[in-house]
Amino acid sequence: MNLRATPETKFLLKYLIIGLGCLGFAGYSFYDGVFAYPARIPRAKAWSELKANVESNPELGDKELAELWKGVAKENGWSAKRPKKDESVESIENLILYQYVFMAIGLGIGLPCTIWYFRARNSWIESTEDGLRSSNGTYLKLSQIEQFDKKKWEKKGIGVLTYRAEDGSTQKFIVDDLKYDRKTTDEIVRWIESKIPAEMIVNGPPEPTSNDTPADADAQVGEDQDENTDDETRD
Repeated sequence: MNLRATPETKFLLKYLIIGLGCLGFAGYSFYDGVFAYPARIPRAKAWSELKANVESNPELGDKELAELWKGVAKENGWSAKRPKKDESVESIENLILYQYVFMAIGLGIGLPCTIWYFRARNSWIESTEDGLRSSNGTYLKLSQIEQFDKKKWEKKGIGVLTYRAEDGSTQKFIVDDLKYDRKTTDEIVRWIESKIPAEMIVNGPPEPTSNDTPADADAQVGEDQDENTDDETRD
């Protein structure tokens, strides 16, 4: 039985949107930290120095400060408005530091998400005549499977196949119907469960086949449950 599950488009797009959004945020922070905010420092320094000179001269007051500042601002092409407290050299330098922090956060989230998207968009898992394989080169035969753990299957759509590799080591093969096309992935899971002993399926019932009723699926894993649950049905 050959079935190939390819990535779920909506699932992948979330990572791409998050990645590009964070990279855009990092780029904006880079511009502010390297160009925009540093460009404000000369104006802030000029104001600070002029204000200190005026305050140190008893003959000069606020009126003279305003006139002198207008001349300095006009000469340099700056706004004639007086810089506010949050426009001081110290405040601007703090803002520049914040931009580098924001840049690191944006890159730290954006790059992995974007890289993961481009790596995952061409990935796949598929069933073969006698086993499973994936786009990353992993291949296992049904006879190598030791356990199918469905602990996260109901809530997250993640099934974990434990199998014995040819070198004798224990390996994992993930079946994820959130990452991959759900319909095809679920068909692969049903096929796997039809080929392995029921006792290998743990932490969840086998998926019902087209010939099964919900009660039949429960009965397959109901040996350790109260007999009164035999007449109950699943949603």
